[in-house]
Amino acid sequence: MGHERVSSLPQKSQKWVDLVDSIGVMHSVGIPIGVIAAQTLRNVQRRYERLSRDAAVKSAFAFLVAFSRESGLGERALGSETSISLPHGPTPLAVVKELRRFAPAETWASEYGQIAFAAAADALGQWYRDHATGQMSLFRPTHDPSECWSGLATGSGFCELSRLFFARLTERYLNYFLDRIASAVAPSIQMRDQLHTAMTQHIDGVSKHAFETAKITQSFAAGWYSSRARERNPDESDIERFLSVAFGKLREELRLEEERI
Repeated sequence: MGHERVSSLPQKSQKWVDLVDSIGVMHSVGIPIGVIAAQTLRNVQRRYERLSRDAAVKSAFAFLVAFSRESGLGERALGSETSISLPHGPTPLAVVKELRRFAPAETWASEYGQIAFAAAADALGQWYRDHATGQMSLFRPTHDPSECWSGLATGSGFCELSRLFFARLTERYLNYFLDRIASAVAPSIQMRDQLHTAMTQHIDGVSKHAFETAKITQSFAAGWYSSRARERNPDESDIERFLSVAFGKLREELRLEEERI
């Protein structure tokens, strides 16, 4: 299932080391840009070695799969085959609230668990913004949200949502480790505060880099959904196998970028 590498993956608009280098405050005290950039990528790779077995990641992704599948079945079927409980045409806030209820409470306890669910919520919100028509409201939309969500049930729709999830997850981990590594080598509290401010100003660049990296997951997401999830709800082993392949592809992409530093 999808182990072949995508040879046509386009070059990123900005290399990771260049993106880190653009946080100019690091130059003023000689903070080693290359070391920080490489170590950040390395830490994310190490984290991704375990994420396919992480309870929070599996729960968050299982919700995205179940919600995508049932969104195409209509009002009569929403929640009929899973523990999802949502009204017809749910708003984004209702979906995110159900995402949190769907997962076991203990999966929210850790900092890493919060990253996983925030990434899933981000992906759902971005999908809604990209596909909703008419004037939007988080509480009382002027259009029928079910028309928007129904697009998730197709292979291409799930493929897009999946990429958004992996992009947001990667973005959050890149920022998480970059912040900690840069802060560790900063010589003073004042410099750490300056770094935090500078990195916040470059969040859009990190987001774009992560989205471009996550394209590698699209080589197999649509096929997996069509064969393993469209006609039935995949079990935990199916979810874990998919995540193992996805994170393997992402690790390889980050490793190749680290080699170029």
